Amino acid sequence: MNEENKLEIRKPESFITAKQSIKLYRQRWRRLKFHVASLDRLTGGGLHSRGIVEIAGDAGSGKTQLALHLALVAQVQPIDDMPRRGVVYIITEHPFPSRRITQMEKAFKKNARILSAPEKFNFTDNIFVEHLHSPTALEQCLSDRLPVLLENNPIELLIIDSVAAVYGDEQNYVDRAQSFRRVVHALHLLQERFDFAVVCTNQVRSVVDEMTLDEERVVPALGLAWASLVHTRIQLSRVIGNHERTCRLLFSPTAPPGQCEFVITEAGISDATEPL
Repeated sequence: MNEENKLEIRKPESFITAKQSIKLYRQRWRRLKFHVASLDRLTGGGLHSRGIVEIAGDAGSGKTQLALHLALVAQVQPIDDMPRRGVVYIITEHPFPSRRITQMEKAFKKNARILSAPEKFNFTDNIFVEHLHSPTALEQCLSDRLPVLLENNPIELLIIDSVAAVYGDEQNYVDRAQSFRRVVHALHLLQERFDFAVVCTNQVRSVVDEMTLDEERVVPALGLAWASLVHTRIQLSRVIGNHERTCRLLFSPTAPPGQCEFVITEAGISDATEPL
Protein backbone atom coordinates (compact mmCIF):
# COMPACT_ATOMS: atom_id res chain seq x y z
CA MET A 1 0.00 0.00 0.00
CA ASN A 2 1.50 3.37 -1.00
CA GLU A 3 1.74 6.43 1.27
CA GLU A 4 -1.17 8.31 -0.35
CA ASN A 5 -3.56 5.37 0.19
CA LYS A 6 -2.49 5.20 3.82
CA LEU A 7 -3.40 8.84 4.26
CA GLU A 8 -6.81 8.37 2.69
CA ILE A 9 -7.90 5.61 5.06
CA ARG A 10 -6.30 7.01 8.23
CA LYS A 11 -8.82 8.00 10.88
CA PRO A 12 -8.89 11.78 11.56
CA GLU A 13 -8.37 11.32 15.31
CA SER A 14 -5.20 9.21 14.97
CA PHE A 15 -1.64 10.50 15.10
CA ILE A 16 0.13 11.34 11.84
CA THR A 17 3.59 12.66 11.07
CA ALA A 18 4.29 16.28 10.13
CA LYS A 19 5.11 15.22 6.56
CA GLN A 20 1.82 13.35 6.26
CA SER A 21 -0.05 16.35 7.63
CA ILE A 22 1.40 18.60 4.92
CA LYS A 23 0.15 16.22 2.24
CA LEU A 24 -3.20 15.45 3.83
CA TYR A 25 -4.11 19.05 4.66
CA ARG A 26 -2.24 20.89 1.91
CA GLN A 27 -5.30 23.01 1.13
CA ARG A 28 -5.17 24.48 4.64
CA TRP A 29 -1.75 26.01 4.03
CA ARG A 30 -2.38 27.58 0.64
CA ARG A 31 -2.09 31.34 0.17
CA LEU A 32 -4.51 33.91 -1.24
CA LYS A 33 -2.30 35.96 -3.54
CA PHE A 34 -2.75 39.69 -4.11
CA HIS A 35 -1.28 39.40 -7.63
CA VAL A 36 0.60 42.57 -6.72
CA ALA A 37 4.31 41.80 -6.54
CA SER A 38 5.20 44.09 -3.62
CA LEU A 39 2.29 42.89 -1.44
CA ASP A 40 2.94 39.23 -2.20
CA ARG A 41 6.62 39.64 -1.30
CA LEU A 42 5.73 41.47 1.91
CA THR A 43 3.34 38.74 3.08
CA GLY A 44 5.56 35.83 2.07
CA GLY A 45 3.41 34.76 -0.87
CA GLY A 46 -0.04 36.04 0.07
CA LEU A 47 -2.59 35.76 2.86
CA HIS A 48 -3.24 32.55 4.77
CA SER A 49 -6.39 30.53 4.15
CA ARG A 50 -6.69 29.92 7.89
CA GLY A 51 -6.96 32.33 10.80
CA ILE A 52 -8.07 35.98 10.83
CA VAL A 53 -6.25 38.49 8.63
CA GLU A 54 -6.76 42.11 9.68
CA ILE A 55 -6.26 45.14 7.42
CA ALA A 56 -6.31 48.31 9.53
CA GLY A 57 -5.91 51.94 8.52
CA ASP A 58 -7.28 55.45 8.76
CA ALA A 59 -9.94 56.88 6.45
CA GLY A 60 -8.78 57.00 2.84
CA SER A 61 -5.83 54.68 3.37
CA GLY A 62 -7.27 52.06 1.00
CA LYS A 63 -8.80 49.39 3.26
CA THR A 64 -12.01 48.96 1.26
CA GLN A 65 -10.14 49.32 -2.05
CA LEU A 66 -7.80 46.49 -1.04
CA ALA A 67 -10.76 44.38 0.14
CA LEU A 68 -12.53 44.86 -3.20
CA HIS A 69 -9.32 43.98 -5.03
CA LEU A 70 -9.07 40.75 -3.03
CA ALA A 71 -12.73 39.98 -3.79
CA LEU A 72 -11.81 39.95 -7.49
CA VAL A 73 -8.44 38.16 -7.40
CA ALA A 74 -9.76 35.49 -5.00
CA GLN A 75 -11.95 34.21 -7.82
CA VAL A 76 -8.98 33.37 -10.07
CA GLN A 77 -7.01 31.38 -7.49
CA PRO A 78 -6.07 27.92 -8.84
CA ILE A 79 -7.28 25.18 -6.49
CA ASP A 80 -6.44 21.83 -8.12
CA ASP A 81 -9.41 20.79 -10.27
CA MET A 82 -12.04 22.56 -8.17
CA PRO A 83 -14.51 24.98 -9.82
CA ARG A 84 -14.08 28.70 -9.28
CA ARG A 85 -15.25 29.86 -5.88
CA GLY A 86 -17.03 33.02 -4.84
CA VAL A 87 -16.68 35.65 -2.11
CA VAL A 88 -18.87 36.71 0.83
CA TYR A 89 -18.65 40.43 1.57
CA ILE A 90 -20.18 41.53 4.91
CA ILE A 91 -20.34 45.31 5.01
CA THR A 92 -21.11 47.21 8.21
CA GLU A 93 -20.11 50.84 7.83
CA HIS A 94 -21.45 52.21 4.53
CA PRO A 95 -23.39 51.01 1.48
CA PHE A 96 -21.63 48.42 -0.65
CA PRO A 97 -19.59 50.27 -3.34
CA SER A 98 -21.34 48.67 -6.32
CA ARG A 99 -20.17 51.24 -8.86
CA ARG A 100 -16.56 50.92 -7.77
CA ILE A 101 -16.50 47.11 -7.90
CA THR A 102 -18.10 47.22 -11.36
CA GLN A 103 -15.44 49.69 -12.53
CA MET A 104 -12.68 47.50 -11.11
CA GLU A 105 -14.17 44.39 -12.71
CA LYS A 106 -14.19 45.95 -16.18
CA ALA A 107 -10.56 47.00 -15.91
CA PHE A 108 -9.59 43.74 -14.23
CA LYS A 109 -10.89 41.66 -17.13
CA LYS A 110 -8.48 43.46 -19.46
CA ASN A 111 -5.46 42.59 -17.37
CA ALA A 112 -4.10 39.45 -19.03
CA ARG A 113 -1.27 39.13 -16.50
CA ILE A 114 -3.70 38.33 -13.71
CA LEU A 115 -6.80 36.97 -15.35
CA SER A 116 -7.14 33.25 -15.99
CA ALA A 117 -10.95 33.15 -16.01
CA PRO A 118 -13.14 32.49 -19.06
CA GLU A 119 -13.69 35.49 -21.28
CA LYS A 120 -17.32 36.01 -20.23
CA PHE A 121 -16.81 35.24 -16.54
CA ASN A 122 -18.64 37.79 -14.35
CA PHE A 123 -16.86 38.31 -11.06
CA THR A 124 -19.64 40.35 -9.47
CA ASP A 125 -22.10 37.48 -9.95
CA ASN A 126 -20.08 35.53 -7.39
CA ILE A 127 -19.82 38.18 -4.65
CA PHE A 128 -22.51 37.67 -2.00
CA VAL A 129 -23.14 40.89 -0.04
CA GLU A 130 -24.71 41.21 3.42
CA HIS A 131 -25.30 44.45 5.37
CA LEU A 132 -24.99 44.18 9.18
CA HIS A 133 -24.85 46.83 11.88
CA SER A 134 -24.67 45.10 15.28
CA PRO A 135 -22.73 42.35 17.07
CA THR A 136 -25.91 40.30 17.48
CA ALA A 137 -26.67 40.47 13.76
CA LEU A 138 -23.09 39.46 12.90
CA GLU A 139 -23.16 36.47 15.26
CA GLN A 140 -26.54 35.31 13.95
CA CYS A 141 -25.34 35.64 10.36
CA LEU A 142 -22.25 33.49 11.02
CA SER A 143 -24.13 30.83 12.98
CA ASP A 144 -27.40 30.62 11.02
CA ARG A 145 -27.54 32.16 7.54
CA LEU A 146 -23.96 31.85 6.32
CA PRO A 147 -23.69 28.02 6.68
CA VAL A 148 -26.85 27.65 4.59
CA LEU A 149 -25.35 29.82 1.85
CA LEU A 150 -22.02 27.98 1.89
CA GLU A 151 -23.64 24.57 1.52
CA ASN A 152 -24.47 25.39 -2.10
CA ASN A 153 -22.04 28.25 -2.86
CA PRO A 154 -18.39 27.44 -2.11
CA ILE A 155 -16.29 30.53 -1.45
CA GLU A 156 -12.59 31.34 -1.41
CA LEU A 157 -12.79 34.45 0.79
CA LEU A 158 -14.99 36.09 3.44
CA ILE A 159 -14.56 39.82 4.07
CA ILE A 160 -15.92 41.82 7.03
CA ASP A 161 -15.65 45.55 6.24
CA SER A 162 -15.30 46.77 8.93
CA VAL A 163 -15.28 44.86 12.19
CA ALA A 164 -14.83 48.05 14.26
CA ALA A 165 -18.05 49.58 12.97
CA VAL A 166 -20.06 46.62 14.29
CA TYR A 167 -18.94 47.39 17.84
CA GLY A 168 -18.96 51.18 17.64
CA ASP A 169 -21.87 51.58 20.09
CA GLU A 170 -20.87 48.79 22.48
CA GLN A 171 -19.73 50.32 25.79
CA ASN A 172 -19.55 47.15 27.88
CA TYR A 173 -16.01 45.94 27.16
CA VAL A 174 -16.55 42.57 28.82
CA ASP A 175 -19.55 41.81 26.60
CA ARG A 176 -17.62 43.11 23.60
CA ALA A 177 -14.65 40.84 24.27
CA GLN A 178 -16.96 37.84 24.65
CA SER A 179 -18.61 38.70 21.35
CA PHE A 180 -15.16 38.90 19.69
CA ARG A 181 -14.42 35.36 20.84
CA ARG A 182 -17.78 34.02 19.67
CA VAL A 183 -17.36 35.62 16.25
CA VAL A 184 -13.81 34.34 15.75
CA HIS A 185 -14.74 30.86 17.04
CA ALA A 186 -17.61 30.73 14.53
CA LEU A 187 -15.29 31.84 11.73
CA HIS A 188 -12.73 29.16 12.61
CA LEU A 189 -15.39 26.45 12.57
CA LEU A 190 -16.66 27.65 9.19
CA GLN A 191 -13.12 27.77 7.80
CA GLU A 192 -12.53 24.15 8.75
CA ARG A 193 -15.85 23.07 7.30
CA PHE A 194 -15.93 25.10 4.09
CA ASP A 195 -12.26 26.01 3.50
CA PHE A 196 -11.90 29.77 2.90
CA ALA A 197 -9.79 32.76 3.96
CA VAL A 198 -11.06 35.54 6.26
CA VAL A 199 -10.11 39.22 5.97
CA CYS A 200 -11.43 41.86 8.40
CA THR A 201 -10.83 45.56 7.93
CA ASN A 202 -10.43 47.69 11.04
CA GLN A 203 -10.27 51.35 11.95
CA VAL A 204 -7.39 52.99 13.84
CA ARG A 205 -7.11 55.30 16.84
CA SER A 206 -4.45 57.64 18.20
CA VAL A 207 -2.60 56.74 21.40
CA VAL A 208 -0.46 59.22 23.34
CA ASP A 209 2.61 57.89 25.14
CA GLU A 210 1.87 58.03 28.90
CA MET A 211 5.51 58.68 29.77
CA THR A 212 6.32 61.60 27.48
CA LEU A 213 2.77 62.81 26.67
CA ASP A 214 4.07 64.07 23.34
CA GLU A 215 4.55 60.93 21.26
CA GLU A 216 1.39 59.98 19.40
CA ARG A 217 0.98 56.62 17.71
CA VAL A 218 -1.74 55.34 15.42
CA VAL A 219 -2.82 51.80 16.33
CA PRO A 220 -5.65 49.48 15.20
CA ALA A 221 -8.90 49.87 17.12
CA LEU A 222 -10.68 47.39 19.46
CA GLY A 223 -7.74 46.87 21.81
CA LEU A 224 -5.96 43.74 23.01
CA ALA A 225 -9.14 41.67 23.30
CA TRP A 226 -9.43 41.76 19.51
CA ALA A 227 -5.69 41.84 18.71
CA SER A 228 -5.14 38.55 20.56
CA LEU A 229 -7.52 36.84 18.11
CA VAL A 230 -5.88 38.18 14.95
CA HIS A 231 -3.60 35.86 12.98
CA THR A 232 -1.97 38.42 10.65
CA ARG A 233 -2.12 42.22 11.04
CA ILE A 234 -1.58 44.68 8.18
CA GLN A 235 -1.78 48.45 8.62
CA LEU A 236 -2.25 50.94 5.77
CA SER A 237 -1.51 54.66 5.71
CA ARG A 238 -1.53 57.49 3.19
CA VAL A 239 1.68 59.13 2.02
CA ILE A 240 1.29 62.88 2.56
CA GLY A 241 1.54 64.83 -0.69
CA ASN A 242 1.65 61.66 -2.77
CA HIS A 243 -0.79 59.23 -4.39
CA GLU A 244 0.96 56.23 -2.82
CA ARG A 245 -0.19 54.21 0.18
CA THR A 246 2.10 52.48 2.63
CA CYS A 247 1.37 48.89 3.67
CA ARG A 248 3.04 47.66 6.86
CA LEU A 249 3.01 44.03 7.94
CA LEU A 250 2.96 44.27 11.74
CA PHE A 251 2.93 40.57 12.52
CA SER A 252 2.45 37.22 10.81
CA PRO A 253 3.46 33.66 11.74
CA THR A 254 5.30 33.11 8.45
CA ALA A 255 6.71 36.49 7.39
CA PRO A 256 8.84 39.12 9.18
CA PRO A 257 7.57 42.66 9.79
CA GLY A 258 8.16 45.02 6.89
CA GLN A 259 6.52 47.52 4.59
CA CYS A 260 5.98 48.38 0.93
CA GLU A 261 4.11 50.94 -1.16
CA PHE A 262 1.19 50.54 -3.54
CA VAL A 263 -1.16 52.77 -5.53
CA ILE A 264 -4.91 52.67 -6.12
CA THR A 265 -5.82 52.64 -9.80
CA GLU A 266 -8.97 52.20 -11.85
CA ALA A 267 -8.35 48.46 -11.90
CA GLY A 268 -7.74 48.25 -8.15
CA ILE A 269 -4.35 47.88 -6.49
CA SER A 270 -1.01 48.11 -8.30
CA ASP A 271 2.66 48.31 -7.41
CA ALA A 272 3.89 51.84 -6.78
CA THR A 273 6.57 51.36 -9.44
CA GLU A 274 4.07 50.54 -12.19
CA PRO A 275 2.94 53.33 -14.55
CA LEU A 276 -0.52 54.71 -13.77
